[in-house]
Amino acid sequence: MNHPPTTSPGGLLVIGSAAAPADVPGAGLCTVGYDGTGAMSPVRTLPLDHPSYAAVDPTRAVVHAVLEQAVGRIVSVRVASGAEPGAVVADAVSGGAGPCHLAVHPSGSHVFAAHYGDGVLSVVATGADGAVATAEPVQTVRHPGREASGDRLTSPHAHMAAPSPDGRFLLCTDLGTDRVYVYAFDPDDGPLSAHRTVQLPSGRGPRHLVFHPSARYAYVLNELSSTLTVCTWDALSGRLDPVAEVETRRDPDAPNANSAAAVRVSGDGRFLYTTNRGDDAISVYALHEDGASVELLTTVPCGGTWPRDIALTPDGRLLFCANQRSDTVTVFHRDPSTGLLSPAGEPLVVAEPTSVLPIAR
Repeated sequence: MNHPPTTSPGGLLVIGSAAAPADVPGAGLCTVGYDGTGAMSPVRTLPLDHPSYAAVDPTRAVVHAVLEQAVGRIVSVRVASGAEPGAVVADAVSGGAGPCHLAVHPSGSHVFAAHYGDGVLSVVATGADGAVATAEPVQTVRHPGREASGDRLTSPHAHMAAPSPDGRFLLCTDLGTDRVYVYAFDPDDGPLSAHRTVQLPSGRGPRHLVFHPSARYAYVLNELSSTLTVCTWDALSGRLDPVAEVETRRDPDAPNANSAAAVRVSGDGRFLYTTNRGDDAISVYALHEDGASVELLTTVPCGGTWPRDIALTPDGRLLFCANQRSDTVTVFHRDPSTGLLSPAGEPLVVAEPTSVLPIAR
């Protein structure tokens, strides 16, 4: 397949990991340089215990990561302009067990962490420099359901915290109770407040979600059913309404077990990408009618095993994939006109990669 010339100047890729340095020498939060061809070269690894997910402050040069431990933590790392992340500059208790995702408010004022272990959603304030500013969360919310030791399908398992594009609401997927919680949030006027609860059909297991650039639609990726729920989003009222569902697998009846993991939308709003762990593939979709309709175009082998996360570079010309069980990060050229992917460069060996975060230089 032909792909257009890549003009990306390259940048940095921050890679999260499920490994601990005590068990795997050299494990931690890894920083990698990449160029426009997709070639990757390791820069630095911070020896952190299970830094499973990272997010960048949209306004300041700070990266935050959750440490997915029984007593979770959030660490903040400074990123100098054009340079790799340095040492940890601040850390805080995350407020729950097994934090698996975090996001930063569009203003940079707060960090939100979702905890798979006990269904807790937490809010941590940041300071003027962007780093976490308090030793503990300013608020924790525990989702209702059976105790965390109960069955996976009835216990609360908060899996993702996603601020709305305008920052007025926070959405949280709960895999264990098949719900998406919508909270109202004003960073200048108080904590999260319950706004709406969206109940999905039983057995879906909502894991991650992403907004369309128009902010009129959101797409909820369901881990347990390997489906994608298309939702309308009313930014004024904070109303999320499921309207359609599509498969993430080319063959939904394939006998092998599968669980969907990551979902991303291209910056132009024309294409969407998901990963399937089991099929070990990346699904490519076209978005029609300004995001209202989703069409599965093709699936592409991820180049590894258990693709837990994917991410597009800021210019949209490369896509990185974290393959947790093969200890590799793979990279693909992306054709902006067709949305299709083709392998680029050699895989990078990384201990149990769980997230990928490209940062422009």
